[in-house]
Amino acid sequence: MSRPLTDFVDMLRHADVPVSIGEAVDAARTIELLGYEDRGLLKNALSQVMAKTTEEMESFDQCFDDFFKIDTKLDMGGNLAEQLEDEENGSSGNQVEPSLLDNLDDGTSSSPPPTGSEGGGGGGSGQSEDADGQGGGEPASLTELLEAGDRTSLQLRMGEAADEVGLSNIVLSTQRGLFTRRIMEAMGLNDVNQDIRDRRANEDDESAEELERRLNVLFEATRDMVDRQLALTAQGKSTEFRQNVLKKVRLSNIEQRDFRLMRDMTRKMAKRLTDMNSRVKKVKNRGHLDIRKTMRRNVAYDGILFETHWKQKEKDRPKVMAVCDVSGSVASVARFLLLFLYSMNEVLPNVRSFAFSGDLGEITDLLKENGPEEAVPAAIDKFGGRSTDYGRAMQDFKDQVFNEIDNRTTIIILGDGRSNGSDPRVDILKDIKARAKRVIWLNPERKSIWGSGDSEMLRIAPYCTVAETCNSLNKLELVIRDLLKSS
Repeated sequence: MSRPLTDFVDMLRHADVPVSIGEAVDAARTIELLGYEDRGLLKNALSQVMAKTTEEMESFDQCFDDFFKIDTKLDMGGNLAEQLEDEENGSSGNQVEPSLLDNLDDGTSSSPPPTGSEGGGGGGSGQSEDADGQGGGEPASLTELLEAGDRTSLQLRMGEAADEVGLSNIVLSTQRGLFTRRIMEAMGLNDVNQDIRDRRANEDDESAEELERRLNVLFEATRDMVDRQLALTAQGKSTEFRQNVLKKVRLSNIEQRDFRLMRDMTRKMAKRLTDMNSRVKKVKNRGHLDIRKTMRRNVAYDGILFETHWKQKEKDRPKVMAVCDVSGSVASVARFLLLFLYSMNEVLPNVRSFAFSGDLGEITDLLKENGPEEAVPAAIDKFGGRSTDYGRAMQDFKDQVFNEIDNRTTIIILGDGRSNGSDPRVDILKDIKARAKRVIWLNPERKSIWGSGDSEMLRIAPYCTVAETCNSLNKLELVIRDLLKSS
């Protein structure tokens, strides 16, 4: 697969256009047939291969236009030796051709990179293949390429240096200067700076100034290439980077500005788990043979086993009751647990939700009528803000649903186990565990502080099937995934 296509596929994936390996192979075959000459035809052909929905088509169009529209211009103005000779002879050819880069025509381009020798990766003249196309000898140095005004070789050298420093990994706009400097050093910046200093020391100021001006042009072109790469993929990579960070951050530390992104991430996780567990898993011709059904089906064939029947284990969808402490910092974790369970109603249709800090009440109907965005804050306002009393909440829960708990019921309790000195009523929890399939206790606090202060977790944990720390979106996903696997 060609490098441009690989970069384009990477860009699409970061723009939420999921290009599979098979689709990428089909795209490569399409380019092999059509080439890059007719971009309109290529765009239409690739869109048929890589975009599946209207939204993906819009993203594909934008990515294609952004990816192919920029062409880095690099004009040095001809051979430096011939130019200086013409100037000495007073020829009218002492003006270089206007560059298509900003500020090149009037000599006001930004200052070149520092001329000191500090920094790594300075030598580029002997570390790559012959960039100017001369086979068999030493590759041309950056100074020679600049003096010759060899645009093609310079662009090739820029591309090789960009690959060497990993420009495709740029994520943040603050990294532009860093990558620009690294690319220049990989091309041979330090050698050119040394040449400029040597020429000035030899009083060849005119040649030194022209070489420095050409280095400025290369610097601007390199910065343009970095800006282009940043524009192509950084937005998607920055979002992905932000999401990866938020998945690991304590839910109690999530800032208000990140709530919308966290809700979207929660829904995507829930949808992924829903898709994984809602597929019809039909096993054929393997497993344990069901002798009785096989014999009955083949009576018509005089007992010859034309049709076989295999035993299949059906998965029962669990009954889930979620009991959430909505006091203080625990409320932020409860918010995402309820959103997670609500978003998975396809595979968990029998979820009943309860909230408490003092009194406990059911919020299942509230979630169904209003959705989690409105229902969860309303539940927190209604049941939160009081002194936490786990004993009272356990008694209320027993009074309301104890007779409905059976061996298919999973109880998920979310709370820090801090009961403000009151009795947590572990006796009720013991009775609940005896009737339920499992009792899962999720605590946003780390285990090292369980039992400290007014924490009752050391008394609570023995009466739970599972008692784990759950304070991030990643851990919450693991809990729900294990719940579905064991159902």
